[in-house]
Amino acid sequence: MFVTQLSIFVENRFGRIAQLTRLLADNGIDMRTISIADTKEFGIVRIIADDPDKAAQVLTDNGWIFQKTPVIAVVIPDVPGGMADVLDALTEKEIGVEYIYAVIAKKAETACMVFRVKEKYNEDALAVLNEKGYKMLSQDEVNKI
Repeated sequence: MFVTQLSIFVENRFGRIAQLTRLLADNGIDMRTISIADTKEFGIVRIIADDPDKAAQVLTDNGWIFQKTPVIAVVIPDVPGGMADVLDALTEKEIGVEYIYAVIAKKAETACMVFRVKEKYNEDALAVLNEKGYKMLSQDEVNKI
């Protein structure tokens, strides 16, 4: 089960992220997650939106450059070693992780982390995590966190 992430390319200049978030807000799009990586010239804003298709259409209509990417949202125990156990399971099967970021959750006993693995390993990663008993979230479930 995958969640659709939008990776939006943003010029690294004053106010640009504010413009992006205002555009999404004005169109009724709720960001469930956000991660920002930047360089001197540009940044990549990664979001999971409550309605990724609508968000993609709004971005397209307004000239933003972005890419849709399948990612895995994994529920893990919110205890020391919770994330390490997930990474160990993937490492055992030689599945590398490209990046990770957290989902802000209202439940205190669990955390939800978003994992991006090389696309050719997407199905393998799901199989390994299912085998180890981890719960992966659907787009709808991420929206309810």
